[in-house]
Amino acid sequence: MKSNSEKTSGNSPTISKEAFLVYIVIAYLTQGVAQHFCLVAQPLEYYMLKTLSMNAAQVAALLSILMIPWMVKPIFAILSDSLPLAGYRRKSYLTLFYGLSSICYLASAATQSLNLLIAALFLTATGMAAGTAIICGLTLEVGRPDAETRKFQSLQAVSYYSANIGSFLLGGYLCGHLLPSQALSVAAIIAAVPCLITAAASWFLVQEEKSKITVPSLQALRASLAPAKFRKLLYVALFMCCWSFSPGFGTPLYFHQTKDLGFDQVFIGQLGALFSLGMIAGAIFYRKVLDKKATPRKQAKIAVIVGTTSTLAYLLLGSQISAVCLELLRGFAEMLAILLVYGLAADVSPKKFESTTIAILVAAYNIAEQISINVGASLYTFVFKDGFAPLIVVSAITTLACWLLIPLLPEADQHLEPAKP
Repeated sequence: MKSNSEKTSGNSPTISKEAFLVYIVIAYLTQGVAQHFCLVAQPLEYYMLKTLSMNAAQVAALLSILMIPWMVKPIFAILSDSLPLAGYRRKSYLTLFYGLSSICYLASAATQSLNLLIAALFLTATGMAAGTAIICGLTLEVGRPDAETRKFQSLQAVSYYSANIGSFLLGGYLCGHLLPSQALSVAAIIAAVPCLITAAASWFLVQEEKSKITVPSLQALRASLAPAKFRKLLYVALFMCCWSFSPGFGTPLYFHQTKDLGFDQVFIGQLGALFSLGMIAGAIFYRKVLDKKATPRKQAKIAVIVGTTSTLAYLLLGSQISAVCLELLRGFAEMLAILLVYGLAADVSPKKFESTTIAILVAAYNIAEQISINVGASLYTFVFKDGFAPLIVVSAITTLACWLLIPLLPEADQHLEPAKP
């Protein structure tokens, strides 16, 4: 077995595990600040609600445009897996995409046009989505030999949601003390800084041997999957899509908190931070307890039970105290689900196609999630007439329905080679 500091060979990244741990902390702290649904999320929704007078369905539809890069993540993964840039499969793409996000955030802060703003934020989302697609494959390459993939994924989650806490607090503060357009511009400028830092870290920390161009081959991907393993991949994709299809209530929740409950913007930002704190608690619980003591199927059962319970609990939302408790619980439940689906994606991803396969699965997850967000916002606006409780019931029922797919899930990594005696 290789030591933690020993480097891999061939076309795989030669990054040591120590350097990789440092890099993923930097990269996911950046993701926790610079994704468009992090620091700029509340200022952007605040701008659309107050300055543009949009309703929940309109906001959700416009924000869906920014999610398109997350739906086409396989494109970035295929490029990284098969078409080296400047001779490198990982580091050059990571440097390019994080640099692009930094530049475009600065551009979004300077524009006064809604169309140009969305275009600039779309390019920042492209950089962020590409970065996660490539890093997910890199995580599997480095972690799979010693079965440490879930360990790295848990560290990524803790880093991401630690940054989220500061992002949501700062976003709420900006909305509470600045005009909507000013809050959005300041948030965009701040988000540009960590993107630039990560671009530099990608180049200097990810040490990688140069690779030759290889033509992408779906046939080669299919050939690497035995029929049983291919079915498991499809089952995981189905479970991920069904889980994320539960009608989302994120945008309706923001409208309900703002218009019906009268929460001020600073407090809403604090709730976002508490949600992230719950996510960190969930990541630690998953790493220390579930990952060590429960199989993937048992993890899925726990995630479904906790997720359904946390959703139904929003029927009790009515005060600031209840909002605090509910956000902590929702964050905890959401993290169990996220680490579950990412772990399942890793379990069915064949070697040499790590980034591509995980990106395809996560893209399907993101597409289903965007459908759910728009369905949830439309139900809230047009069917339930701004009624929040009926939406919660529908969302909880669809989450519970995922239980029916649990028997189809794999119990272990489908592509992990047996240890040599």
